[in-house]
Order: sequence, then C-alpha cells, then structure tokens
Amino acid sequence: MKHIIVILALLLSVNTVHAQRDEAGKARIHAAKMAYITDRIHLTAAQSGDFIPLFNEYEAEARATRKPYKEKYAKEHPDAKDFVIAQYVADDLDCQQQILIIKKKYQDRFLKIITQQQLSDLNMAEREFKQILLKKLKEEMRDGRGEGGGRAGGRRWR
Repeated sequence: MKHIIVILALLLSVNTVHAQRDEAGKARIHAAKMAYITDRIHLTAAQSGDFIPLFNEYEAEARATRKPYKEKYAKEHPDAKDFVIAQYVADDLDCQQQILIIKKKYQDRFLKIITQQQLSDLNMAEREFKQILLKKLKEEMRDGRGEGGGRAGGRRWR
C-alpha cells in the first residue's frame, strides 16, 4: 500500500516536477508542454491562437480542482494508518471524477477549434508528456541532480 501512495503522489505532482517553488521552472515546463502538444497534435497557426488560451484555462481549472486535494495530503506519510489511506484513496477518486467532469466540459469547446482526431491526440500527448517528465525526474534523481540530493520533494521514499 505504501508504494501506491508514493506513485499517486508522484503523479499528482508531475505538473510541477522540481519546480514546485520556482515560477521560472514552472513556466519552462509549461512552455515545453505547449510546444510538445502543438507539435504532437499538428496545430495550425490559426488553431494555436484559439487553442492555447483555452487549454491554459482548462489546465488552470484542473489545477484549482487538484490543489485542495494535494494540500490535504502533502504532509501525509506513506506509513499512515489504514483509515488515512482509505480516505486518501476515496478523495483521490473524487478528485479524478471532478477532473473528468472538467475534461467533458472542455471537450465541446476544444472541438470548436480542433478536430476530433486532434482531440484524441491531445489526450495521448498529455500522457506522453507526463511520462517524459517522470523519466527526466527519475534520471535526475538517479544522477543526484534532483532537489534534496536525489529525494522526491525532500522526502526519502523507500
């Protein structure tokens, strides 16, 4: 069960990777993400002008939805009691459900700008970008370049 919490915590924090407290780092990650998505879904110049602000709005709403959940469990330790773990899992499912509602809300708005194929590619591109970030984070931690000398968020995960 301890490993599930570690994996969930990494996935929840993937948007910020090392740049949790570093606005410039967040901006670099966001710029890289937008460049990746723009290329991956083959946005035209005309589509980009409408899509990027809408995507930013979507991400901001999703981030605002995740924030209370992340804050609530930021200090929880992986060796927490079973009732805390059970609440964590239940809250995680609630958060995922809220994110799904947001995705559905924006789907129609995205389809006014991009094609159905591009929307499908967008979902894949977001997952791919997260995987790229996780891989980079793991490499940096393995090489000792990550924050905390190879620790995730200053905590030692075993």
